[in-house]
Amino acid sequence: MNVIIAFSKTAAWYNYAVALALLPIGLFVAYKIFIRYKVIRAGNNSVEIRYPVIGKTEKYELQAIVAWRENIIKTGKKSVYKQLEVLFDNKTRLSIGQKEHTEYARLVQYLQQKIPKKKTPAA
Repeated sequence: MNVIIAFSKTAAWYNYAVALALLPIGLFVAYKIFIRYKVIRAGNNSVEIRYPVIGKTEKYELQAIVAWRENIIKTGKKSVYKQLEVLFDNKTRLSIGQKEHTEYARLVQYLQQKIPKKKTPAA
């Protein structure tokens, strides 16, 4: 609402201040949610990471994976947070969480099945 008022002819100074303060927050949220959205496909001895908003695709063979690990963090008495980190040979790091990705368990199973020797212990 303040942004609409700020662009009208009778805007107070605080409307400009609120609009100016909210702009970086909005850009940050857009970056984190929409622009960094990724689709991960694993199969045929490769891992493909596609960023549909940017139009960028990265494809890695399983030999390009230097190490991978699954971090399990206890967040309560009965709940845990799981995060998978994959490090590629070009220093690219893929980090995904169980809560954010629907096929998390299948990706961990695929890596465990194909390259179990590259798994490193959790920190």
